[in-house]
Amino acid sequence: MVYVELRALRGDDWSNNVSLSSTSFEADKNLTHMPTPEMNALSYAPLSKLGELVRKNWTCYAPYLPPQDLWEAKLKEISQIRHRIAHFRSGHTDDHARILQFLRDIDKGFWTFCTSYNNAQPVLPQSDDLVTSHFLNLDPLPWMEIEPRKWARVGLVDQSLIVGMTVNVQRRPWAKSADRVDGSVGFLYDFRLSARGQRMFDYPRLLEATRNLHSHLVHICLDASEDAVRLTIPAILGSSKVIEIVERVVEASEYNISSHRNPIAPTPDLLADEWPEYVLGPTSPLTFLDPEMKCSFFGA
Repeated sequence: MVYVELRALRGDDWSNNVSLSSTSFEADKNLTHMPTPEMNALSYAPLSKLGELVRKNWTCYAPYLPPQDLWEAKLKEISQIRHRIAHFRSGHTDDHARILQFLRDIDKGFWTFCTSYNNAQPVLPQSDDLVTSHFLNLDPLPWMEIEPRKWARVGLVDQSLIVGMTVNVQRRPWAKSADRVDGSVGFLYDFRLSARGQRMFDYPRLLEATRNLHSHLVHICLDASEDAVRLTIPAILGSSKVIEIVERVVEASEYNISSHRNPIAPTPDLLADEWPEYVLGPTSPLTFLDPEMKCSFFGA
């Protein structure tokens, strides 16, 4: 949650105020016999730093959390319980009840966060947005205005496409409405690439081929069927940068596509575990949970 909203707020500058803990980082990387793939500063940030980021950027997190004064008090209680457990001190008889109440207090907000990430909408007409219009030639079935202000996907699918792509936009719950998406704070472009003609992506090769672009993306989302890839990119980067990034991903995807699955490739979820900071597997709620899917995360 901290990561996604900072990316939507600041784009590539999201980690400017998140200093890498050299002690934690070096201690982790020195254990060469048990390496882990995480590299960015947020992966090594302590709980206190996460709390500070939420406090300093409260507007971005207010839609998901209790009122700020209550949140700060609850987090202080939970932090104390965490410290007791971590340092083998005796707990309080109410600690368990406090944790359960804390989980109940944030359950709906975390659901709102996850479902908002899967609630992207098209820009209509598509010609109104520079990014959307630039990639219209890859849209297998573009939107058409069938009646005034009534839109539908109609027509014939272009069968010549090797890789098709649709472009949608998601506005984060805290972001203000804007006349245009291009360069706006709090908006994410949401691209879905699809392998056409019963083809499949070679996910391992595609991720390697796009490695130097990952730091500009919020996430790459993998599909269980391995015939689709979803990219989320901060709109604040501006249309020129977004178009450049996506063009390079599209080019890489066309070179890493096949009519059959690589038999030695890991499953999408296992592959996502190898790229934990930018890649999401198909079982992550950020890849499939939408506002129509009611659920409880913490079961408290």
